[in-house]
Formats: sequence, C-alpha cells, structure tokens
Amino acid sequence: MTANKHFKRRVRERARRTGESYTAALRHLRRVDAEERHMEWQRIEKPEFGYAVHVPEDWDERPPNLKNSPMETARFGQPTDRRRSVIVFRGFPRPGSTAVDAAELVQPILESAGFRDFQITDVEIAGRAAARLDCARHDAGRVWAVREYFVVHDDVRFCLGCGSSVPEEDDLLFTAIAERFEILEA
Repeated sequence: MTANKHFKRRVRERARRTGESYTAALRHLRRVDAEERHMEWQRIEKPEFGYAVHVPEDWDERPPNLKNSPMETARFGQPTDRRRSVIVFRGFPRPGSTAVDAAELVQPILESAGFRDFQITDVEIAGRAAARLDCARHDAGRVWAVREYFVVHDDVRFCLGCGSSVPEEDDLLFTAIAERFEILEA
C-alpha cells in the first residue's frame, strides 16, 4: 500500500510539473521504473579511498572537481544526459561525530549555495547507521534536487551525493545506488 501511495504521488507530481495528463505521467513513470529494474550495473572500486560504488553500466567516471570540495573523490554520470550525477566525498569527521552530525555540518554549506527545503532522516548505508540529507535549489522554474547519504566508519566520513534535475524520475535510481554502496575493509 505504501509503495503504491508513493508511486501515485510521483505520478501526480510529474503531471503537475510537466503539464501532461495523469495517464501520460503514469505511462512515463512505469516505463522508467521498468528500465531501472532491468538496469545493468558496473562496480567501481576505489581502494585508495576505501569504497566501491555501483552505477548504471552506461555511466562513466569523471575526475573530481576539487574546486567544489577538496574531499571530492569521484564523479559519475551518463555522458549523454546531464540531468543527474553522483559524487562521492571522503573526509575525516570530528572524533565521536555521527552521520547525522555530518549532515548537519554540510547543511549550512548547501544553504549558502542557495539550497532550501532541508530534511535529514536516519537510514542505513553499507550495513551501517547513516543519515540522508535532502534539499533542492530552485532557479527560473528549474530545480536541482540533492540527496546526500552520510556514513561514518573508522574515523572516516563518506558522503554519497546524488543530484538531479528530475528528482521524481531518479528516486528509485538513487535509492538503488545508495543500497549498493560499499565500504571496503582495510
């Protein structure tokens, strides 16, 4: 029942955002969901940073943008479609800090970059307690929604940052990427 309720909400949100009928939005999202269920994945291991990430087979890796953050280790995205991307950050938290502490520390940075509508929730990533930070930046009728997953392991903070201009379409994709994220044991 809950999954159906969320799916219907996604359909209504897409219909409202695009101006298409409920039926057209439903047809589109069913196709997108079916494609995601049959998606081929590639595993990219980053032993020097202690993690592995799984992204769709047709995505490629781009060099980190250290102007964005000195903690950025890699970027991933589809070469022909710039509507979504994934960035992995790695840093060292304050001793004793939690994933929620990490999310709360990043929130003002994102806020200064124009993001709003913040929400932090408890989740599990790589079999560990984690935090998910959601927010969005709205500009001239466009949106860039960010979902960042934070996990702390052995005094290392990992952040899996997912960004999208079509967040309703990418909800399941980003959830699948987060579910597959791995922390490598030393």
